[in-house]
Amino acid sequence: MALIGGIDEAGRGPVIGPLVICLATAERKDEQKIKQFGAVDSKKLSPEQREAVLAKITSICNFVIKEITAQELNRLMDDYSLNEIEEMAMAELIKKTRADVIVDLPERYSWVFFKRMKSYGVEKVEAEHHADDKYPIVSAASICAKVTRDKRIEELRNQYGDFGSGYPADPKTIAFIKNPEKRNLILKYIRIKWKTISNLSQTKLF
Repeated sequence: MALIGGIDEAGRGPVIGPLVICLATAERKDEQKIKQFGAVDSKKLSPEQREAVLAKITSICNFVIKEITAQELNRLMDDYSLNEIEEMAMAELIKKTRADVIVDLPERYSWVFFKRMKSYGVEKVEAEHHADDKYPIVSAASICAKVTRDKRIEELRNQYGDFGSGYPADPKTIAFIKNPEKRNLILKYIRIKWKTISNLSQTKLF
């Protein structure tokens, strides 16, 4: 049985919530079915469309998800860059499968990525910029990662109040963080190592 795999993430940039990395695998013969079910880069789909496509592709894809919480990111970033943290998580997932895996990278791939993968014990992996838009199996991973993160964010909003998208460009998110009473409710979900938060810290909000 020839297996293909794709890895993508959701949540590199937000200041609130987890980074979610997903490995999707399927039999190579089913690759076109994934495309026919509507799997494309998750950013091109509405939340409702992502949910609908995920429900369909689950019948032919297997998903393994790695969630890195804000607290874990805060701790790990004392010693590692965000790229390194993401790559270590990817390597962990790749070593769990026999599939031929292609990774979507946040920037053009370089020898650094492959050197790090090798140091993490991954000898065979492909990587390509915009792979989530070119390969159905990576699109599947993109959709699953995004749906998973969106659910986590919705759970937090339902519990603690509407803080918006969690992205630093969202005025609602920044207003929520600037409010001490509200901020303290979700402090453990805030990525305090992010530049946005560092800038706020300089204004003595933290």
